[in-house]
Amino acid sequence: MNDVMGLENKDGVQTADVISVLLGHVKEGYKFNPDTPLTEGDRNYVSNPSPDDKVHCLVTIVSANSLSLMDQSIINKMKTVKEQANDIDIPQFILLTKIDEVCPLVKKDLKKTYTSKKIHEKINQCSNLIGTPVKFIFPVKIYCYESDTNDPTDILIMLALRHIVSAANDYVASL
Repeated sequence: MNDVMGLENKDGVQTADVISVLLGHVKEGYKFNPDTPLTEGDRNYVSNPSPDDKVHCLVTIVSANSLSLMDQSIINKMKTVKEQANDIDIPQFILLTKIDEVCPLVKKDLKKTYTSKKIHEKINQCSNLIGTPVKFIFPVKIYCYESDTNDPTDILIMLALRHIVSAANDYVASL
């Protein structure tokens, strides 16, 4: 599992570095430089990555309540990474978080997530902005203030996770 800092600010990871991660060219533990992407010849650059070094599934986290506020430059970076992942057939998903903050109905009852018009609108908006098909966008509520887990939140997360793991397994099997 690779977790990289977001693309949204000047201190975030470079788009080229995210692509290098996808391709397996980044050594584990490398600290990304927000000013300069990793290049071939750097001591942290893996020239001949093994299948284990490569990413098997790309998961992007997007906040439902900030979709309309996303800067075009961030959207363009996301599309660039998405296109590279498409070129090498890496499965891709988006976790659309904070759905409880954009829909009062869902805030009251998470079981209404897939019947909420507001959530459908947000999923479609996300799909249109980034270009990811709707069926690969999973609305989830993140644990923020809760001290205990609850079934509706867990079910949404587990549904997304099941699809992500299945796609990653299929990808690895195809290598």
